[in-house]
Amino acid sequence: MSEAKETQGYFRTRDGVRLYYSVEGPVGAPLLFFCYGLVCSKLQWKYQWAEFKETHRCVYMDYRGHGQSDKPEDASSVTIEACARDLLDLLNELGAKDAVVLGHSLGVNIILDLYRLAPERVRGLVLANGTPKDPFETMFHHNFLQVAFPLVHATQKFFPEILQKIWRSQGTNPINQQFVALAGFNPKLAKRADINEYLRLTSTVDLDIFLSLLKDFMNTDATHWLHEVKAPTLVIAGERDLITPPLNQRLFAKLIPGAEYHEIKEGSHCSQMEKPELVNGLLREFFARVESAKPRSKKKAAPKPRARIPSRSNKPGRAD
Repeated sequence: MSEAKETQGYFRTRDGVRLYYSVEGPVGAPLLFFCYGLVCSKLQWKYQWAEFKETHRCVYMDYRGHGQSDKPEDASSVTIEACARDLLDLLNELGAKDAVVLGHSLGVNIILDLYRLAPERVRGLVLANGTPKDPFETMFHHNFLQVAFPLVHATQKFFPEILQKIWRSQGTNPINQQFVALAGFNPKLAKRADINEYLRLTSTVDLDIFLSLLKDFMNTDATHWLHEVKAPTLVIAGERDLITPPLNQRLFAKLIPGAEYHEIKEGSHCSQMEKPELVNGLLREFFARVESAKPRSKKKAAPKPRARIPSRSNKPGRAD
C-alpha cells in the first residue's frame, strides 16, 4: 500500500448521467463501498468512514438525483436496479476488481442488486437495517402505510409544486425533527446535530425522486434468491428499529447461508451512528475474516430477475 490519497469528482454512467463520487484512504488497500439509504447521504456512514479510511480505500457515490449528482430528466428512471448498475459503472471507472459493499436501509437493496448483477465483483456484504421486501409491511410494526403511500403518490401527480414545497420545508420543521428523532433514532444515543443534518439533507432531494425509489422499493422481493448468496455476509439490526424492525434482518440471516447476525442493544434504524465504536468493532472483525479468506471462483453467475410482489401477504445474537 502507498500513502493515503483522496479523490473526488464525476463520472458518466452507461446512459450518460453524471454522478459524483469520493474516494479516500491508502492506495492499494482493500476497497470498501459505502451505500446510504433512501434520499439520504454519506452522513449515515460518517463514523465508519472516519475510522476505516485509515486502513481501507473508502468509496461512496451520490445516487442519481442525490447530493452532488445530476438528476435524470425522467425521475421514474431512478430505481434500485439503476442505482446498482451505477455502482457497477463506478467500480469499472475505478478499475476495481471487487469490493466489500456496505448498505444501510434502502442501500441494502441496492448492494444486493449489485450482487445479483455481478456477484464476482462483491467480496463481502454488510446489510445494515435493511429489509428484503416491501418496508411498509412491517414499518412501525404495522402495514397501514401500504394504503397511505399510494394516496400520496397519486396526489403528487396533481399538485407537484405544492407537495414539493412542503417536502422542502420538512428539513427544518421542529415538529418533523422531533418525529424523525423518535422514529428513526434513539434520541438518548444519537447526537441532535446528526439527526437535524440527516433530515436537512433528506429534504434536498426532490420529492419525485423519493417517490420513484419508494415505489420501486415496495415492489421489491429478494427472498426467493437470497439462499444463493455466496459472499460472506454481515447483518446488523437495531433492537429498537421502528423503520425496518429486526424481524427483517433475522430473515436475511435465515435465508443467506452462513450470514452473521448482530442485533445492537437499544439501537434504532441508525445504530451505526448511535454506537459507532461497537459497530466499527464488528465491521473490523468482519473485514479481517473476508480479507483472510481464499479468493472465490471468478465464474460469474447468471443474473436473476427481480421478483415483483403479486400480493401482500439461525437464532440471532445480540450485541450490547
